[in-house]
Amino acid sequence: MSTQFGRFIGGRNAAVAAAGNSQGTATALTAGLNVVTSATGTSADCVSLPSDRAVGDILYIVNATATALNVYPSTGGAINGGSANAAKALAANMSGMYISLGSGSWGAVLSA
Repeated sequence: MSTQFGRFIGGRNAAVAAAGNSQGTATALTAGLNVVTSATGTSADCVSLPSDRAVGDILYIVNATATALNVYPSTGGAINGGSANAAKALAANMSGMYISLGSGSWGAVLSA
């Protein structure tokens, strides 16, 4: 499936369980469309973006939980030009489109 902005690849994972509280313990995302259905309300559960996507590849995250998630780039990467390895919050019941910029870095467009 292609999109107007880039390539959507990797299928769908409709039941992602966010876990961990750091980049190293985050749930690794492997699909193109990732629906997070499980996260605890007492900690900053997180997911991490893959490092193997080509420039322009698109990945979607739907946070279908009642708690905010931390989304991490792959090791050494950044999101929206932020600090290397820093998380970007994805609010409860919101979604985000992440565009690979190469070298493990991503651009993020988050729902309001």
